[in-house]
Amino acid sequence: MKTVVAAILLSVCVSLTGCNQGTSGGPGASTPPTKAPMAGQTDDTFSMNVASTKLNQGESKVVSVGISRGKNFSGDVSLKLGTMPAGVTFNPASPVIKQSDADAKLTFAAAADAALGDFTVKLAGHPTKGADASSDLKLTIVKQEPKEAANATADAAKAKWDEYTAAMQKQWDGFTVKFADLKERAAKAEGQAKTDLDARLADARIKMDAATAKMAELKSAGADRWDKVKEGVSKAFDDLKKIFE
Repeated sequence: MKTVVAAILLSVCVSLTGCNQGTSGGPGASTPPTKAPMAGQTDDTFSMNVASTKLNQGESKVVSVGISRGKNFSGDVSLKLGTMPAGVTFNPASPVIKQSDADAKLTFAAAADAALGDFTVKLAGHPTKGADASSDLKLTIVKQEPKEAANATADAAKAKWDEYTAAMQKQWDGFTVKFADLKERAAKAEGQAKTDLDARLADARIKMDAATAKMAELKSAGADRWDKVKEGVSKAFDDLKKIFE
């Protein structure tokens, strides 16, 4: 049973913090410091946790540094970061986890030429009383996608959107002609034939309105999200095809 519980706690740790538990701090921390407990927090101590972070060159990202407070520990904790990778900065310069807060938000920014690779930045939490706590911030800096490649991807997406929109517009033009023909036939018909055509025309008008809305949605979606609305467009057009068959 103990083995199962330990495995579950380890799994939770990996998913939330990458197991960067570090050591506990505060008035109740032992000397020398010991690792923070896997579950709960010792009285009058605190520990910090921070998830591993991946940054592209030229990108900035907000990272949360959380705090786990033991009973009776309620003071502010000042955060201090060790040497950063070349080309990587963070702000605010002197972050603090206030007594009433559960975490502090830090914005990390990687320059366009920031050093690439995996880095471990030492993170210290300095309380108003007692020993410091420690943790590790794992940073991975990766190469930014070249603008040429990004532009090529965007151009390809726009080409697909243009092609699909043109094909749907062609079908829509055909539906418009068929709808006008149906209206003309309904106007000229008499007796039961007129009743049937009028009912068909009323159904066609509803489905034409729905297809009109879907076409407008497709055109406003643009190249970056047209594939999310094309299913609705196809369904609306299929409904029209059944009317005009």
